[in-house]
Amino acid sequence: MDRRADDTAAAPGARKRPVSAAEAGYSYQEDQPYLIRFLLRHGATFPEAEDAVHSAFVELMRSRQPVQRPRPWLRTVALRAFLRQTVPEQPENDLTDRLAETSADWHTPLHAAELNEQQRRVLTALLQLPFKQRSVMAWHLDGFSTTEIAEAMGLENAAVLQNLSRARRTLKQQLGITDRRRPQ
Repeated sequence: MDRRADDTAAAPGARKRPVSAAEAGYSYQEDQPYLIRFLLRHGATFPEAEDAVHSAFVELMRSRQPVQRPRPWLRTVALRAFLRQTVPEQPENDLTDRLAETSADWHTPLHAAELNEQQRRVLTALLQLPFKQRSVMAWHLDGFSTTEIAEAMGLENAAVLQNLSRARRTLKQQLGITDRRRPQ
């Protein structure tokens, strides 16, 4: 089954109506693996991802305002929690350097259970990308449109498209993928 279709179908957070605290508790069971994978794509270790995801759900449960779009909201809050716990009060470049140093050698239960060799190669290549390109690609791989990514990241749609294009080009180079175009 297509992973994107699986994520959309399995994630109850894809609803359009506000989510209550009880529904958020239910969606924790289903959404947690997707949120952890999202953070792993950003360079988190498994324990860092678990902590950040837990923090995001706690914040959702404590929220006095109903959350209209829980999938992007949870990813944004979880990513912020990860960034805060990883390198507090340091510029983005320092975070990128830190992630490049630590992420190439990560091993987690999720990694061992769900990723095959090809997926590991792709994730390792993904972690070599600059932070914005990696982040845009992580959102894209979770099934979000460029408009949704732009809204969640506070970027212009054109900037998302540009970062996505650059990320794809770099990943193709790193993975040795060539375009298979038919001769005319």
